[in-house]
Amino acid sequence: MEALTEYAKSHDYVKNSIDLILKTLEDNEFNCDKFAVCFNGGKDCTVLLYLVHTLLVSSPSYQKGTQLKTVLIRSNDTFQEIESFVKHSERRYNLKVLEFEGPCYKNALQELKMSVEGHQIDALFMGTRSSDVEYELQPLQRTDVSWPDYLRVNPLLNWSYSNIWSFLLDLGISYCSLYDKGYTSIGNRNNTVLNPRLRYETETGETQYLPAYKLDDPTAERSGRSK
Repeated sequence: MEALTEYAKSHDYVKNSIDLILKTLEDNEFNCDKFAVCFNGGKDCTVLLYLVHTLLVSSPSYQKGTQLKTVLIRSNDTFQEIESFVKHSERRYNLKVLEFEGPCYKNALQELKMSVEGHQIDALFMGTRSSDVEYELQPLQRTDVSWPDYLRVNPLLNWSYSNIWSFLLDLGISYCSLYDKGYTSIGNRNNTVLNPRLRYETETGETQYLPAYKLDDPTAERSGRSK
């Protein structure tokens, strides 16, 4: 917690995220039955998970050993590296992973609402950044009327691609190994390739890829994803 507190002093976007997360945790009385983190192993939700977990376990209201719930909506043909990282995170953060079959998020959230372990959940922490969507989102926003009713909490809306990577690297937070291989935005195997913007040739003519944090044009983040 000390490292996060120090980091936030010089990074306003981190402080703003902390304030929003703490407000949500306080509104829900730090009761882990009332909220969950949407976590699929990607870089953004890895930052989100670290923030929520750190703030939760640092609270005097937290009961040691209580598991933080995460919601995992599975896609078809998931990378094995993603699977392994989710398992690593489950152990690292003492998570209770609630898994549902995708790709339909609406159906998965309906199943969550009706499940024994998820029926009390009202707030969902999401790792969405404003650059991920083509419509305006608010930091706190309930789902549309046609969707299962949840409060969507979006602490990372104002974070940039470089903000995400600076945070992960500066604080030494573990992330999926695929990002070191040249992937910048990870879906599943049939819609994700190495980002061509990171490709280079060695002196011997061998094709290699720089890690994701070396991408110098954030607008090219999804160049490795099919539409």
